[in-house]
Amino acid sequence: MPKNPIGPFWFIREDGKFIQCSKDAFDRAISEGKSIKYNGYPSRKMEKIADALEASRMLLLSNPDLSPKLRSVLTNPVNVVQVEVIEVDDPEFWIKEAKNPKYQK
Repeated sequence: MPKNPIGPFWFIREDGKFIQCSKDAFDRAISEGKSIKYNGYPSRKMEKIADALEASRMLLLSNPDLSPKLRSVLTNPVNVVQVEVIEVDDPEFWIKEAKNPKYQK
């Protein structure tokens, strides 16, 4: 999850409004297939990308013919919240990623 010095804020979308909620209520809303919004990204660009990802998730969930396996993936809070948006020219990300065991022999 991206870090923000102000802190994270979790919202559930209902009827075009945002309702601020706790992390537990946020996770419960995801598992129920509701639309959510996390506020706390380091830049406006990354927040727009996350909003687009959430819109596509809700579009997929609105399909009644969606396979149960994919639906369970899209309503698992771990899969939804741990999306990481990176910028290719961020040297700190690449230093951290180089230490990932999957790249070391």
